[in-house]
Amino acid sequence: MIAAVCRRLACASLASIAFYLAESPRPVTIREPRAGQEALAKKKEHCSAALDLLHSIGRARGQQVRVFRGEDDFAIFTVDETFDEPDDAILRIGRLGRLRLGSTFESNGRISPVVVIPGLTEAQAKARGELIEQLDDDGRHTGLLIMAPHGGELEPPTDLQAERLAAKLAGKPVSTWRCKGFHPRGGKAAFDRWHITSTDISESSYPLLARIATRQFTYAVSFHGMTDDRILIGGAAPTRLRIEIRDAIRSAINDLKIPVALAMPGDANGGKDPRNIVNRYTAAGVQIEQSPRARREHWKKIADAVAQVFATRL
Repeated sequence: MIAAVCRRLACASLASIAFYLAESPRPVTIREPRAGQEALAKKKEHCSAALDLLHSIGRARGQQVRVFRGEDDFAIFTVDETFDEPDDAILRIGRLGRLRLGSTFESNGRISPVVVIPGLTEAQAKARGELIEQLDDDGRHTGLLIMAPHGGELEPPTDLQAERLAAKLAGKPVSTWRCKGFHPRGGKAAFDRWHITSTDISESSYPLLARIATRQFTYAVSFHGMTDDRILIGGAAPTRLRIEIRDAIRSAINDLKIPVALAMPGDANGGKDPRNIVNRYTAAGVQIEQSPRARREHWKKIADAVAQVFATRL
């Protein structure tokens, strides 16, 4: 069913996109977590649903869904748990998650398997407050995969960094995957609507990511934003490679007010989890976390420094 809906969406005019989104959602009752779901109650991006509900829309545990509270209040969530419910239409979301839908109150809503609408241009996505994927890939090479899962207004300008790095390495075996999310009210609202933690992102919910999911790359780099006032070089890549990238960035920005450091064990933004998308398709994944000021003032220099490192490796 999902594939059929996506094919229709890819050919749809903007006027008919709303129809296709309205065609696939199933009515649900949004409720708070039940007893025994204390972990879910503390999460912002996760929900719980009955298996029959998920099967009815072609989704499974660990995948993403789009949840509507009203026409304009919606967000994407990862299905974290499945429970037998007295009513299969019950969807359970914690207080912080319900706040992403505009209110903490329990309410009626809808659930849809469509996370990314294919066929939208970046301008159209921005005008409509939507999420798009973009992929530049020849379908064959196994060199470098460049990623920006939280581009657009979520963690700007990480998507532009990914594109700049690819341009700097033009002619080399490079693929670039990025997501760009927007909202009429801007950055924080876009983040609340579209952000999914990198360890949770499911290829089943992102069709372009699925195209490269079966291929192993020699290297991968993922650009991210964080609130800490530093630049953190993480991921599961060998320490030697991460040190080389750290030193190149430190030299390029030449800003003593922004520390550039290697992620240490226990760092919340360390990116070492094997489930992280930067580590799934390579044994040498590098996650670059950057403060708002680093991204605002040095985003080009950071991308260029990373290009300098990989130019001699590809």
